[in-house]
Amino acid sequence: MAQQPGDTLVLFLILGAILYLIATQFIPRFRGNPPSEPKEEFRGEVPDLLRENGYEVIGGKERIPLSIEMDDKEYESRLYIDYIARQDEECYIVIVARQRKPLRLSGAGLRDFFLAYYLLCQPDGLLYVDREKRTVKRIFFDVPELPFHAKRSRAGLAVYGGIGLGALLLWLILF
Repeated sequence: MAQQPGDTLVLFLILGAILYLIATQFIPRFRGNPPSEPKEEFRGEVPDLLRENGYEVIGGKERIPLSIEMDDKEYESRLYIDYIARQDEECYIVIVARQRKPLRLSGAGLRDFFLAYYLLCQPDGLLYVDREKRTVKRIFFDVPELPFHAKRSRAGLAVYGGIGLGALLLWLILF
């Protein structure tokens, strides 16, 4: 089969479109613009308290599964988000206070309790809602830029490597 002018360009455009579609699937939904309209009306004590404080609830109960590998053993865990709220185009993760898990008001206590949510979701901030005291506390992290780059996950590299290999095979077959 003879190569036509523009075949290589079309191949790279298709590859670029595939890479774009895959890359957008790995971006957490908390980055960028949150959904413009809530899909459902959230009712209850916590959503009402958030509305009283000027927040709009745009998401509810999220369970984020985590897989952790240590040496050659794999562990499973999860992280729970109670609500997602926004105010003035800023997106917040909402964590509701629980009696069984009291919050220690110290730098280490706040870090241990909230940093995982911040690093995983990268919201504009976090809201800690105490139903009993009827309070909404705002938490912000200022994490400095590190002089080194963390390694990318193996899953991402495998996906991109597979796409590259597939594109190479397609190119060899067609040309």
